[in-house]
Amino acid sequence: MTPRDIVIVVFILAGCVFMLVSAIGIVRLPDVFARMHAAGKASTVGVSGLLLAAGLYFYDEFLMLRMLALIALIFATAPIATTAMARAAYRTGPRKRKHLHYDEMAGDGQAPQTHAGERVNDPVG
Repeated sequence: MTPRDIVIVVFILAGCVFMLVSAIGIVRLPDVFARMHAAGKASTVGVSGLLLAAGLYFYDEFLMLRMLALIALIFATAPIATTAMARAAYRTGPRKRKHLHYDEMAGDGQAPQTHAGERVNDPVG
C-alpha cells in the first residue's frame, strides 16, 4: 500500500465510524433534539470523510474541486436543516421533553401546542 492508499483508507474508516456513531445516536438517544444533534453533527463529518476519500481515490483536479464544493455545501446546509427541524419539533410540542431544562425559545411568541391544540405554559415540560 502506498501512503496515498493509507490516507484514503483512514478517511474511509473515519467517515464510516462517524456515520455509525450517528446511526447509533439516532436510535439510542432519548428525545428528538438529541437525535437531531447526532444526525446533524456526526453524519456531516462522516459524509465529508467519505467524499474526501472518493476525491483522493479518483484523483482529478476538477473532481476534487467538486468534492470540496460538496463538503462546503453540506457543512453550510446541514446545520440550517437541523435547526429548522428542531424549531418545528419544538413548536409542535414533542411528547417526551424530560431533558429540556432551559427554554431559550420561550420568548419568541411561539409556545408549543399539545395534540389537543391548547398552549403549553410550562416551558420545561
